[in-house]
Amino acid sequence: MLASILATAEAVSTEITQVAETKNPILPTVNEMFWAAVFFLLLWALMKFVLLPPITKVMNARDEKVRSDLQAAEAAESARVSKLAEYEAGLAGARAEAGALLEAARSEGDAERRTKIAAAEADAASFKAEASTAVADAKARARTELTASITDIAVGAAEAVVQKPIDRAAQTALVEDYVNRSGSQN
Repeated sequence: MLASILATAEAVSTEITQVAETKNPILPTVNEMFWAAVFFLLLWALMKFVLLPPITKVMNARDEKVRSDLQAAEAAESARVSKLAEYEAGLAGARAEAGALLEAARSEGDAERRTKIAAAEADAASFKAEASTAVADAKARARTELTASITDIAVGAAEAVVQKPIDRAAQTALVEDYVNRSGSQN
């Protein structure tokens, strides 16, 4: 048993020495490291001087476009704000003008109404004066007719009572005087 353990130990040690002498496939050799460094430098130079400039150029152009679009948007916003202020000012001016026109029309309408009312009142006053003149004339005519009629009736009644003719001119003056006095009391 000891002999078998010793034999196994010797086999393991020879195997370990063989494994230590064989190359590790993961670790690179100096030759591989040299070519890797050369290709790395070539790829780096290719990227830095050939491939990267167009990419940076595109990125810079894109940044510039974004910047110009932002400036255009700001300019459009300021133009919108100024146009909005201009529109609101114009709208306020139009409202003020409409208010002024409305007030002018209202005052003109009031003046026209006052003129028409004054004209209507003048017409009414003239109609009233004409009517009062016509009434006064009709009253005077009626009084004259009534006085003549009353005189004829009174003289006729006096002649019937006295049974003889009386002086119509004297009696007419007397009746007219009486009618005028009694009319002035009313």
